[in-house]
Amino acid sequence: MTKKTNDVAIATNNAINASFDRSLAKPLPYGPDKTLDKLTIRRPMSGDLRGVKLVQLSEMDTNVLFTLLPRITSPAITEAHVQQLDPVDAVMIMQDISVNFFTT
Repeated sequence: MTKKTNDVAIATNNAINASFDRSLAKPLPYGPDKTLDKLTIRRPMSGDLRGVKLVQLSEMDTNVLFTLLPRITSPAITEAHVQQLDPVDAVMIMQDISVNFFTT
């Protein structure tokens, strides 16, 4: 493994280790017969933030979620799933992201 590859692997593992679970007030439909009642949200890496204005995140602009959440959630969700989030869940996730990932 090259140093550059190793550095990327370390950064990815650190992002995965810096994650949190968010229980959803209203479960999301996920497939024909499943629902999601919890999401694991990992710390975004700089590549995940492409096209995201951090000031919008700090202002709790929900449009940021449509871009960011599909990149950082497990199990993976789509923009269509984000559109189905209960407003309470959307606000709580935005607060969690701000508090957990963008403070020192």
